[in-house]
Amino acid sequence: MKEPIYFSKVEYRDTIGGCNTNSIILLNLVEKELSYQVYGWKRQMPAIQGKATVTWSNGVEETFETISSGKVIRDNKTGFKPVLLPSELEEEDVIFSYGISITDKQMKKLLPYCNALDFEPYRNKEMSRQDEGCIGYRDEIQVHFSAITDSYIPKIDLPMYYYYDEEHIWPSEKLYRYIIKTFFERNKELKERSIPYGGLSLLGL
Repeated sequence: MKEPIYFSKVEYRDTIGGCNTNSIILLNLVEKELSYQVYGWKRQMPAIQGKATVTWSNGVEETFETISSGKVIRDNKTGFKPVLLPSELEEEDVIFSYGISITDKQMKKLLPYCNALDFEPYRNKEMSRQDEGCIGYRDEIQVHFSAITDSYIPKIDLPMYYYYDEEHIWPSEKLYRYIIKTFFERNKELKERSIPYGGLSLLGL
């Protein structure tokens, strides 16, 4: 049996709607630290308030009040008429940050979930609803796993779209579940700020 090669750092990044990052869990096994950050997003440009006019296909023209994020431009491309250029750009802001020092006793229980060799069979593997043991999927929330070691094993990234029964559960999911159940659900501040395990998901197919 091969000696275990433990990850040095593990990251779980979750996004809502597949776009902006909602939160990041970072497990630093070398420093024995677990950190959690929650992000908020806001438009970079201030909102502009005014009137907008639209002409419908039937020729009817309608003017209404509008508030939009963007800037007003006036140049030769617009015939030197003021035109609102909407902005979809957003910037992230850390709205909550929390760190935990992991005790030696906790590390002893955590390390068996962090053996990089257990994750290697899943490298470059895709998930599918047709997989044996697949029992559900994440709906609104998407979780992304990545981890590195201090050894010859390169960085690994794994999808986490679906849930599997205990016989077929991926090690990335098993570690994620253990972290949430052990460190988050037993900590009042983290429990209030995080999405519960299985939250925003459809557990049945």
